[in-house]
Amino acid sequence: MFLKFFGLKDSPFKLVFDPACLFMGRHHEEAAAHLRYAVAEGEGFTVITGDRGVGKSTLCRVFAGSVAAEAEAAFISGPVATARELLQRISREFGVRSEGETTKDLIDALNEFLMQQRVAGRKVVVFIDDAQALAPEVLEQVRLISNLETTRDKLIQMVLIGEPELMKLLGSRELRQMGQRVSVCYEIGPLTEAETAAYIQHRLSLASAGPPVRFEPAAVHRIFQHSGGNPRRINIAGNAVLSAAFKAGQKEIDAGITQAALRVEQRDDRAGAPVAMAGHRKRVWAAAAGCGVLLAAAAAFVALRPAGERPALPAETEVSAPPAAVPRTRRPAHRPRTQSCARGRCPAPAPKGARNGTRRRRSR
Repeated sequence: MFLKFFGLKDSPFKLVFDPACLFMGRHHEEAAAHLRYAVAEGEGFTVITGDRGVGKSTLCRVFAGSVAAEAEAAFISGPVATARELLQRISREFGVRSEGETTKDLIDALNEFLMQQRVAGRKVVVFIDDAQALAPEVLEQVRLISNLETTRDKLIQMVLIGEPELMKLLGSRELRQMGQRVSVCYEIGPLTEAETAAYIQHRLSLASAGPPVRFEPAAVHRIFQHSGGNPRRINIAGNAVLSAAFKAGQKEIDAGITQAALRVEQRDDRAGAPVAMAGHRKRVWAAAAGCGVLLAAAAAFVALRPAGERPALPAETEVSAPPAAVPRTRRPAHRPRTQSCARGRCPAPAPKGARNGTRRRRSR
């Protein structure tokens, strides 16, 4: 509704995927460099992680389209319930037809397609989004697909995209074989304040029919503080600010209108939380009331019984003092190590049986 007022030809902060709106911050540039290295070197497993809304899926979609000249790329998004469904969706993306619908039929058809691409000198890359939500059975099938290889090279490369807990999942005992095969991983972080200002200007320039709307530096600072540099939250905040400025008839975005718009958005978010918890609170109070009724009924039953039928209270006996407790020496607690994915590197897990480097000195 504010497009004509601000001279816009499209919504600058829309949330739908648009390759033209991709903004490459420092973390996005480094993630793209990791992807280029992985595809060029034929690495089997690559993991790209980041918080929700940071732009990892958009980056990988654009990258998948950029390698079309040298590789066949498929992007799998949305829930995948079973291992067989994963095979079916990969085959559908590549246009592979199988004689049957069993897992073996699908694997055989996919393997034949991969060998054809290998002879033609083309690589095959599969991007799987929201990989942290996949069941262990599906992730195990991903590992089995990656086993399709020749004596020298991998026939297919897998890129897993997910939130930071994906690396913890791959480091678990159940999936340790798969986690050990991850050779390239990168975590995309949020934008800096300078990148946030450039991001807002980039989106406005693409959507404007003429000169873009001006956001004052103080307004950008408040949006950065509110969003934490997360592109999705920047979009939500930008839409709220433009709507508030339109209602106020203000064509330049200053700190005052920005603060007012973000305060309303925060109030709306907090107002939605009690509504979501209302059903849960009602169930908790109902359970508590039921327990109170049962306790009151039990107390009334005992009080109304005849005196002869009431249980006799035990006679008071002299209780000796308990022996003095022997103090125990406590061993220092050591926090277990877990495999994690730092930005720009994938640390190897500690070897089995490794000990802490510090030793206790014996007292003579």
